[in-house]
Amino acid sequence: MRKFILLIALAIFSEHCASQIGYAEFSNDSELSDWKNGVYENVSGSILNLGLKRGTYVVHWKFQVDSTFWSSPKVLHIANPIIDNVEVYQITRDSVFHRSSGEKMSLGSREFNITGNAVSIQKSADNTVEYYLKVSSSDQLLIPLSIEETGSLLNDYENIDLIFAIYLGVILSMFIYNFFVFFSVRDHVYLLYIFYIFTVGYTQLVLFGFSSKYIFNFSGSLNVALGSIVPGLSGLATIFFAQNFIRTAQFSPRINKVLNFFKVLYFAAIGLAIFGFHNTTQIILNVGASSALILIFASVSAIKQGYRPARYFIVAWVIFIIGLTLYALRNFGILPFNAFTNFALPVGSVVEILLLSFALADRINVLKQEKELSQQQAFVAMKENERLVTEQNIQLEKKVHERTADLENRNTELHTAMNDLRMTQQQLVESEKLASIGQMTAGIAHEINNPINFVQSNVGPLKRDIDEILELLSQLAHIDENKDLLEQVNHLKSQYIKLDVDYLKKEIEQLLNGIEDGSKRTAEIVKGLRVFSRMDKNELVSADINECLHSTLVVMKNMTKAEVTLKVELGENIPKIKCYPGKLSQVFMNLVANAVQATRIPGRQPIDRVINVRSFLSEDKICVEIQDNGNGIPIEIQEKIFEPFFTTKDVGEGTGLGLSIVAGIVGEHNGQLSFTSNAKEGTTFLITLPSDSKNT
Repeated sequence: MRKFILLIALAIFSEHCASQIGYAEFSNDSELSDWKNGVYENVSGSILNLGLKRGTYVVHWKFQVDSTFWSSPKVLHIANPIIDNVEVYQITRDSVFHRSSGEKMSLGSREFNITGNAVSIQKSADNTVEYYLKVSSSDQLLIPLSIEETGSLLNDYENIDLIFAIYLGVILSMFIYNFFVFFSVRDHVYLLYIFYIFTVGYTQLVLFGFSSKYIFNFSGSLNVALGSIVPGLSGLATIFFAQNFIRTAQFSPRINKVLNFFKVLYFAAIGLAIFGFHNTTQIILNVGASSALILIFASVSAIKQGYRPARYFIVAWVIFIIGLTLYALRNFGILPFNAFTNFALPVGSVVEILLLSFALADRINVLKQEKELSQQQAFVAMKENERLVTEQNIQLEKKVHERTADLENRNTELHTAMNDLRMTQQQLVESEKLASIGQMTAGIAHEINNPINFVQSNVGPLKRDIDEILELLSQLAHIDENKDLLEQVNHLKSQYIKLDVDYLKKEIEQLLNGIEDGSKRTAEIVKGLRVFSRMDKNELVSADINECLHSTLVVMKNMTKAEVTLKVELGENIPKIKCYPGKLSQVFMNLVANAVQATRIPGRQPIDRVINVRSFLSEDKICVEIQDNGNGIPIEIQEKIFEPFFTTKDVGEGTGLGLSIVAGIVGEHNGQLSFTSNAKEGTTFLITLPSDSKNT
C-alpha cells in the first residue's frame, strides 16, 4: 500500500521543474489584474509560513512542465486544512479558471471532499502552469503547496481518515473507560480528566479538519471559531486537571499561583474567540502553551516530596510536550511541514492520555494507602484516649471510694453484676461445649445405627440358612439301617439338591462378612468415642494428634459425608504430646464444622465442596491445617472473629463463642492459631503446637 503521508512529494516540482513562488499583500477588494502587476517576495521551496497575519495575501506560483505531465489528472494541493479562505486562479494562454476552497466553505461546495484544500489543474497548451492564490486566515497562515496525482491524493486522504479513525477510537475508549471509573471511585479528578480527554481529542479533530468534515460540515464560520475556542478549553482542562492531580497547591504553591494566572489567560482567549477576535486569541494561546513547561517543574517538586503519581505524570507530559513542541516549531517555520511534524501532536496526545490513565490508577492506590494510614493514626489516637480515660476513671473511682460509702456499695453491686456476667459467659461456654457434644452424639448415634441395622438385617437370613442345613444334617443322623438305605440316601440327595447347599454356603459367607464389616465399623466408632470420653478431664495426658484428628472425623462423618469431599492427609512419625485430647478434638470439630458451613454456596455439589485436613511437622513443631474452598472471611471482620460473642450468623443459630473457645484451647497448649482467607480460595486455619506442649 502506498504511504499515506501527503507531504512527501511537496518538493518534487521545485527540484525537477523551473518553478517560481512568491507572495505579496493586497487589499481585500483587489482583483486579478492588480495581482498580475504586483511585486512579489520570492521564497525558496514550496511551503510558505506567513505567521499570524491578518491581511489578505496573494501567492504567485509559476512553473514549466513537459508533455508527460498531462498523462494523468493532477491537482494543486494545499495540505493545511485550517486556512479560512482560499481563492485559486489558474492562468492559461487562452482562459482563467477559478476555484474556491477554505475552512469557511462547506465540504459539499468544494471540488474534492477532503480535509485539505485541492483544485484540479487544467491542461495548458504551452505546458506552463501559473497560479494566483488569494488566502486569508485567523490562525497561523501556513501554506504548504504541492502538485499531486488525483487518484494518489484521494487514496492518501483515505489512509489519513483511517489513521484518525483509530486515533478517535482510542480517545473514545479512554473517555468511556474513565467515565465508568468515575462512577466507581467518585473522585472528582476523573471528571476533570474526562473533560481533558474530550478537549484534547476534539482539538486534534479541529486542527486536522475532521470537525469541519464530519461534525459541523454545515457551517464554515463555526469551524473557524472552534479552531480558537477548543484549544482554549483544552488549555483550561489541562491546568485544572494538573492542579488537582499533582496537587500543586500542596506541593508547589508558587507554581499554583502562576497556573491560576494562565487560567485567566485561557478564559480571556475563549472570550475573545467567541466575539471573533481569532488572531488575538491565537497569540494568547501561543503564550499560554508555555504553561506546559511550568507543569514539568510542578511535577518535579511533587516527586521530590514523595508523591508517587507525579512520576507517571511527568513521563506522560514530557511525551506530550515533545509532540507539542514539534508541532509549534513547524507552525513557526523552524521545522519543515512533513509527516513527522504533522502527526507528532496527535501521537503524543494518545500516548499521554494512556499514561495518565495509568497514573490515575496509581493515584487511587496512593489515596487508599493514605486513607489506611489516616485510619491507623485515628485508631492509635483512639486507643490513647481510651487509655487516658481509663486512668482517669481509676483515679475517680479511688476518690469516690474514699469519700462515699454509698458509691462503695454501688461499686460492690457492680462487681456482683460483673461476676454474674462472668458466670453467664461460663454457662454459654459450657453450652457451646454441650452443643458440640450433642452434635457429636447425634453423629455417633446415626453412624452406629447404620452398622447395627446392617447386622440385624443379616441375622434373620443367616439363622434361616443354618436351620435348613441343620435339618438336613439331622435327617442324615437318623438314617435307619434296617430300612432300604438306597431309598433313604436318594431322599437325602433330593433334599440336598432342593436346598441348594452350595448357594447356601455362599449366602452364609456373605452374611457373615456383612456382620463382620458392621462390627468393625461399630468398633471404629467406639474407638473414636474414647477420645471424647476424656473431654472434661482437666489433666494432661500423652496423646497422638493423628488419633485425635481421626477420631473427630469419624464421629463427624454424619455431618461431612453427604455435604463435602473430605481429603485427609495425616503425617507420619508425628510424636505424641502432653495435651488435653478432648479439648483438642473440640478444636478440630469446631473448625471442620465451620469449614462445612463456609462451603455451603448455592449451586455447589458435594464433590465441588472440598475440605483438606493435614497434619505435619515443621521445625520441630506439630502443625494441623484445615482448609476449605468456601466464600472466605470478609476483610472487614477478620480482626473480630476470635472475639467472644462475635458472629455473622442469624439470631438463634450461634453464640459467637466457637472460635473464641478454639483460640483459648490452643493458647492453653502454648500453641498458635492463625488463618489466611480470601474470596477466591477460601479459608485456611493453621494450628501450631510445640512438640513438648504443656499446660501453663
